[in-house]
Amino acid sequence: MPAFLIIGAANFYGRALVEQLCAERPDDGSWEIRGVDKVLPQLASFPGDVLALYATIDYRMGNLRCAAFLAQAFARDDGRAWDFVFNFGGEQKFGQAAHAYDQDVRQLAARVAELSRGARVLVHLSTALVFGAAANAACAEDAAADALGPLARSHADAEASARAAGVPAVVLRPALCYGPGDRQNAAPMLIMGQLSRAGGSAMPVLWDRGLRISTVHVADVARAALAAGRWQQARGGAGAAVFNVADGGDTTNGQLAQAVGALFGVEPSFQNVAVNFMAKRLGSAELAEEVNQSLLGPWMDLLAAHGVANSPLSPYMDPEHPYCRLDAQPRGVDGSLITRTPGLCFAYQHPRVSPEALRPVVEEFQRVGLWPAIPI
Repeated sequence: MPAFLIIGAANFYGRALVEQLCAERPDDGSWEIRGVDKVLPQLASFPGDVLALYATIDYRMGNLRCAAFLAQAFARDDGRAWDFVFNFGGEQKFGQAAHAYDQDVRQLAARVAELSRGARVLVHLSTALVFGAAANAACAEDAAADALGPLARSHADAEASARAAGVPAVVLRPALCYGPGDRQNAAPMLIMGQLSRAGGSAMPVLWDRGLRISTVHVADVARAALAAGRWQQARGGAGAAVFNVADGGDTTNGQLAQAVGALFGVEPSFQNVAVNFMAKRLGSAELAEEVNQSLLGPWMDLLAAHGVANSPLSPYMDPEHPYCRLDAQPRGVDGSLITRTPGLCFAYQHPRVSPEALRPVVEEFQRVGLWPAIPI
């Protein structure tokens, strides 16, 4: 009977893993699935069908910063170690303080790695933001991890803990990730598309359309975690494997904007050289402030006009969001190694970002009352 422990089971990525495990498990109840996180699923704005899945697993809420709680989360009644430990709990939210990232990424990874000794495999979720600026190339796994910004640096440090765990381990580095529940990655651009449609205008897009900003669907991240974990378990040994997770569409700024524009029936309007030049002269914080001020008011007005009284969704882009400095730091990621590794047997089910793949993101937010109920 395989036993799965998910740290961070109620966040964007952990939810997708819970869904994937519940879709694969047999009906005889032979799989043990435990989810651990700092929030109750009932307070995470999940739709009813997703909440129903959490009722079928062993879910425990507590403070992930607390060593005693984590130790209890790892403890099983029969005293055995877990077959699969997934550390999806590292903070991925932009704009947090450096000391918060240290606690919620680096220190968490170190504790999980220590507690995972004896497990058959540890799967650690990192981020492709660990790659620094590399012209407009697609970074492979062996590219320099010249992490820029406190979030990326904390994840680079956390990877070291996972690699040194002393158990078979996998480190996954997802590109810009979208899918149901995404509140910060592609969501600001989706809001921009909705505002452009409401205003009957073209959707303004900064930066050159050819700049890479690789993407991946969150369901593919979950599937990659399971496939890579099983592969590493079968291999045995105590080494660590690193895989980028990015679809084969080699997404560019233009392709992402076109997909969003097509979803809302608006045309992307790429800014001219003069506008982009002025944007480049601004620091990332100043640029983010300019963009955010122009969008936040109209978004709040649109929410109010459609009876949405309280929504965590915002067009706000933190300066650490990869889009804010895309001109200086294109975010190309080569995610093909995981599909070419013998015995791993993984293929992306969402080979490129598209209006059809983005539509469920908006529709789910509408269902749970966080997005204006405007047909798309």
